[in-house]
Amino acid sequence: MNNYDTLSLKKEILLHLSKRQLKDAFELLMKLAVNIQDWKISETLSELETNYKFMLHYMFEGVEDPERENVYRNLLRSLYELTDDAADELLKVESSNIFYERYRVINYRRLNILDYFNQLQELVENIAIVSLQNGESERSSRVRELSVKRERIASDMFLSVYTSARADEKDLENYLSVVNNAELPLRERSVFISALTLSIFHRFDFRKIQVLMEAAISDNLQLRARANVALVIAMQMYDLRWSLYPELQSRLAVLGENKDFRKSVLRIIIQLIRSRETEQISKKIKEEILPEMMKFNNLAGRKLNMEELMGESEFSEKNPEWQKELEDSGLSKKLQEYSSLQMEGADVFHSTFSGLKSFPFFSEMSNWFMPFDPKYSEFQILFPEDKKSHLLQAAVVDSGHMCNSDKYSFCLSLLQISSAQREMMLGRMSAESEEVKQLQKEAQAMNPTIDEEVMSNQYIQDLYRFFKLYPYRNNFYDIFNLNLNFYEKKSIAPLISGVDDMKKIASYCFDKNKFSEALDIFNRLIKIDNRNDDVWQKIGYCKQMINCPEEALEAYLQADLLKPNNSWIIKRIAQLYRTLKKPELSLDYYKKAAKLTPDNISIELNIGHCHLELNNYEEALNTYFKVELLDSKGTKAFRPIAWTAFLLKKYELSRKYYQQVLSAKPTIHDYLNAGHVELCVGNKKEAISLYKQSLYQDRDFELFQLLFDADKDVLISHGIDARIFPFLFDQVKYNMD
Repeated sequence: MNNYDTLSLKKEILLHLSKRQLKDAFELLMKLAVNIQDWKISETLSELETNYKFMLHYMFEGVEDPERENVYRNLLRSLYELTDDAADELLKVESSNIFYERYRVINYRRLNILDYFNQLQELVENIAIVSLQNGESERSSRVRELSVKRERIASDMFLSVYTSARADEKDLENYLSVVNNAELPLRERSVFISALTLSIFHRFDFRKIQVLMEAAISDNLQLRARANVALVIAMQMYDLRWSLYPELQSRLAVLGENKDFRKSVLRIIIQLIRSRETEQISKKIKEEILPEMMKFNNLAGRKLNMEELMGESEFSEKNPEWQKELEDSGLSKKLQEYSSLQMEGADVFHSTFSGLKSFPFFSEMSNWFMPFDPKYSEFQILFPEDKKSHLLQAAVVDSGHMCNSDKYSFCLSLLQISSAQREMMLGRMSAESEEVKQLQKEAQAMNPTIDEEVMSNQYIQDLYRFFKLYPYRNNFYDIFNLNLNFYEKKSIAPLISGVDDMKKIASYCFDKNKFSEALDIFNRLIKIDNRNDDVWQKIGYCKQMINCPEEALEAYLQADLLKPNNSWIIKRIAQLYRTLKKPELSLDYYKKAAKLTPDNISIELNIGHCHLELNNYEEALNTYFKVELLDSKGTKAFRPIAWTAFLLKKYELSRKYYQQVLSAKPTIHDYLNAGHVELCVGNKKEAISLYKQSLYQDRDFELFQLLFDADKDVLISHGIDARIFPFLFDQVKYNMD
């Protein structure tokens, strides 16, 4: 059995288990067991199936068994775990997946987790002692040597935990001692949590999840933020298995009683939803903001410096013309939008740093998850014990806007430039460092949980970098492709089931145009309170945006009952009736809207359209004339007046308005309709010329003929002989040659 067959078989077995089709699962599992040639697995599987058959026998014999539910649950647990373990045993032999490659390497030097941390703690202590010694050159060399050794051991520790087998009770005890021992180095404890997380993503392990739950109540913000992010994602991935582990359910229930934990889960869910915008934001920066900045570069070079462009100087007072040029370029608005995204925690730096992940540093998997540490061995030159290093730390390292991975990219990039250039950069940063600190203090005062919020957001961005940019990313299931249906997850839903939480998540999805996700939550909210007109409106809008007009209309009608005479709701109802080809009902609602907002051009225009669709041509024309009077400086009424006049056989009036339409920005339809007018007044030569112009718009004769055929009945009703149409088409074609 090759690797592909193994993975396909595993996927099929898991599907049967999710559907509780155990007989089929047993048959396929036996195929896996036979290929492993491990009699223990085969024997265990045979024993489980025998027990299942006995359970079925007693069930259908009518025998009551109070333990049946527990027996069945444990059976499912065993089958899930056997499936994971059996597939792993086959893949460990020769799979090229990075998990198994790293497993084969690390297995030769794998240590107990406590052994790794004992070595790390000893190294950290030695580094601290050496740092106090005299002799700068020798001290720096020795510190660097010890730091490199520390990083090597930490990398091995990461791989050992990542590729570790299913945890037993002894492993659980050791893992918990790492989480709870505050004397162990925090940097490596944080990396340990990430290694544990990746291991869980690869294979469900309830004991490792219990370790995350312990870390979720840690006093340390870094560990707590990482564990909470990992827990939410693990619950997304393994919701179907969660109910099989009462120990996880009971522990989660206890955690759920903690208000701070629930707030953290809510915050992480919103951050995970926000992460789906990253590619869109990156595209916007690359295609809109950066090109505008490049175009504006000449102005900035001639008249401005970047401080005037981005800072708080009295820019407009220095030269109002320059400010106007900036606003006219559209760059000012884009920069404000960029700033707003940055302030709300959006990942605005992904595009900037995605090209800076080719340093050797990122070839080590563990480094993608390492909290930023100025004491990293390569950074001695950047962070010496002097004042300037504090400036760099305040301006960049302590920034809440950059994730850890990007901070490493930034500092590694600094190492590539000359010391003179670095000095110049530090000088520029010094003026802003105090301002940065002040902003951080103000943010902390306004939001006491901002540190944890920033840490979880940064960690999600670190994860995003790994799953999107790591060279072997295709070896991993991309967690950022998981569905955002958090309320369908039985493990997560109770933690975010409060009405206020539901409203926050729904509103966030709604504001970010994630209408399917928002709709799911609004539907749940309306079951709680079906008298909420605002929720009905948003349900209607979501339905409209996902192209369910009939259901959208139903929701808007409910909103109208609860909040009558609301112009916005009435216009939406009118619009949907038009979409559903019910112009008479649409007209009624547009007339209601017109009473609420008299002389509204858009409403009057739609009233005209409804009359037109109802063949009330005179009423339509009069309405369009009203629009023309209201829109004295615009041309919105020209096309409908021209067409309606044509339908009423008022050809001269129609020609007059089509001339105005054609003098502006005519479309294929404008030339076609103007040609119809000329054809009906007997001016065939001019009609051919206009039809030719229509065809020139796309040079697609099939489209032209399709549009023309749609108007044939109208032309015939105006007295045009249908026998002329083939000749007309040929004449148009000849004129195109």
